[in-house]
Amino acid sequence: MERSIAALGVLLLADSFLPWYRLSWTVSRYGTGQQTHHVNTATAWHSSSGWSLAVLLGVVAAVGYVTCGVYADRWPTLPARLRWLFLLTGTTGLLVATVSWLAIPSVDAPGGYGFVAAEEIAGGVSSGDIVRDHLSAREVNVAWGFYLAVFIMTALVLLMLLDIVRRADRNAVTSPG
Repeated sequence: MERSIAALGVLLLADSFLPWYRLSWTVSRYGTGQQTHHVNTATAWHSSSGWSLAVLLGVVAAVGYVTCGVYADRWPTLPARLRWLFLLTGTTGLLVATVSWLAIPSVDAPGGYGFVAAEEIAGGVSSGDIVRDHLSAREVNVAWGFYLAVFIMTALVLLMLLDIVRRADRNAVTSPG
């Protein structure tokens, strides 16, 4: 079970470098009408502080949970308590990712597509740039890396919970009385 949890932690970290957010737009050349399609993507680390925190919490939960076995001989009751703490940490990471996703304005919201008047583009930001924590149109722009991370984090939390329950059942069976 611990190997699976470790593998999910590594997968989550790797997934954080995949596209989590993307902007795509088409430009028509004046006069000829020739269209060019452009796409800009960003990782969890580049697009959202909330998503960065969620990944960090998930990876810390996985690493911490797996290392609990190291201290089982010295302090028999400590790993059980820490496993619950790391389960809570992983669950918090999943909730942070989901809430951060829900905080992105919908396509249906006013200004949901995030169009910006030319005079508002300043400070080195060009049309099509992804500005950290200023995301829009979650239904259209959130990329597959985010959804894969939610799946990985859900599996991570469920595996940790299953392992805790199994350990508790084993301890209940082996304890006298």
